[in-house]
Amino acid sequence: MAEVKKKKRRKRRRRTGRTLAIIMACLALLCVLAALGVYGFLRYTNQMRAGMFADRSSAEMQEIRRQRDAVKQDEKELLEEADWIDEEGNAFRYRDDVQSILIMGIDYMANPEHWDSSMTSNGGNADVLALISLEAETNRLSILYIPRDTVTDMIMLDAQGNYLDTVTNNISASHSYGDGGVLSCELTADAVSKLLYGIPITRFAAMDFESIPVMNQVLGGLEITFPDDYSKLNSAFQKGATVRLTDSQLEKLIRYRDHSETDGAYKRGLRDLKLVLKAMFSQVKRQIKAEPTSALRMFRELTPYMTTNFSADEISYLAQKVNDMDFGDSTIVQIPGVVTHGEKYVEFYPDAEWLRDYVISNYCEKLN
Repeated sequence: MAEVKKKKRRKRRRRTGRTLAIIMACLALLCVLAALGVYGFLRYTNQMRAGMFADRSSAEMQEIRRQRDAVKQDEKELLEEADWIDEEGNAFRYRDDVQSILIMGIDYMANPEHWDSSMTSNGGNADVLALISLEAETNRLSILYIPRDTVTDMIMLDAQGNYLDTVTNNISASHSYGDGGVLSCELTADAVSKLLYGIPITRFAAMDFESIPVMNQVLGGLEITFPDDYSKLNSAFQKGATVRLTDSQLEKLIRYRDHSETDGAYKRGLRDLKLVLKAMFSQVKRQIKAEPTSALRMFRELTPYMTTNFSADEISYLAQKVNDMDFGDSTIVQIPGVVTHGEKYVEFYPDAEWLRDYVISNYCEKLN
């Protein structure tokens, strides 16, 4: 009898040993899977970050650039490693850890009398332009305000959509030379890139002013705390007041400008960024923190009303980064320059030296 009991105890110990071995094996497997999961996630986010800079130009735009570059081939300086060389011979390469996203507010001119004589289509003017820059490693957010009246070079197309010439005009007109869709956005991104010494701008998002109510509804009503008095626009817009805007209130706030002032459009664009975009960022950040998938939901709801080359995966990537970003007083950067009356329209001439130094400091690394 005692012998039987000893056998049972040995059997129980063997079972216990096997159980412990199975548990340890499972724990080891879980550790391996967890490590692979972290590795996979890091690899995925790194791939996404690299993908933000991949050129996704339409076939039309690629052909237009080919035609333009063929015209300038004789003037091109052969560069091996540098992306550009300044007039003093300094060579620079664009940083690959900075993501540049162009945001556009489009105003479609219903009256053909306002069209430029060279326009082949009414693609609409890019009345609000903001270049968002994100530093991947530091999560630093910077927004360069580009006045719509900035005078710069841009591509002009013929009636068939082929490259015709490079012309000098207000930068808002670059959008009007296209089709009102992707091509127009690409032409505008190209004009902004050329203004900023050729920095890569591969992602864009554009909405026209008619989409303002939809945007406000998707946000659940934009909430703004007014730092200054704007009661001339609406009696509720008093200094220090926090207002959840109705669709009509938001539209008036975004669209209003004083036509009696030479720099009325300049002030409007700056106001839209400082008040509206800042409030949007804060509200979206709160929603993403409360519901991580809300960014994709808002993107899908707004997609029918905007022109963009963002993918859903890229929006998810940006949503991850938003929680670590801040929108402070120094986030919005103004280009110093001079506003004047041109022959037909108001014109803004940027401070060329400031612009060059800004591009070098924020988008480039020196090679020599």
